[in-house]
Amino acid sequence: MSEPNPDSIVSRHGDIALASQPSEADLDAWAAAGTVLVVNSRTPEETAGLPFDLRSAVESRGMRYAELPIGGASGASPELTGELAALLAASDGPVVMHCRSGTRSAHLYAAYLISQDPAISAPFDTMNWPGGRDMGMVRAMTPAPVNR
Repeated sequence: MSEPNPDSIVSRHGDIALASQPSEADLDAWAAAGTVLVVNSRTPEETAGLPFDLRSAVESRGMRYAELPIGGASGASPELTGELAALLAASDGPVVMHCRSGTRSAHLYAAYLISQDPAISAPFDTMNWPGGRDMGMVRAMTPAPVNR
C-alpha cells in the first residue's frame, strides 16, 4: 500500500478541503481524519481510468461518495452548484472535494460560495485557493439569484 500524499489537500476552508486525485492511502487518511463525504468532480471517463474503484474505496472506509463531474461532455452548470449545496447541507463533518488537481472542485466550490453570499467578490481568496482561477467558469456554475 502506498503512503498518503501530504500534498493531495491543496487548500482548506472550514470543514471543506479541496484536493487532487486521492490514492487509496489518501482515502485512509481522510477517513481517519473524520471525513464524512468525498465529492469527485472528475468526469466518468477519468474516474473509470483509475487503478481502483473510487466509489467502493470511499464507501468501504465509511465515507459517503458523490459525483459532480465537470468538463468534457459533463460541462459545467448551475445544477452542479445546487447539488453541491444539498450535499453540504446534509453533511455533518469534514468534506473533501477533489478532481485531478483540485482546480475544477475549487471552481465549483467558488460558485457555491457566491450562491450562498452574492456579496463575495473574491471567492478564491475567501477559500485560500492557490491555483488557477477562471471566473467565467465560476459564473457558468453560479445559479441565478433568487428574487425574494
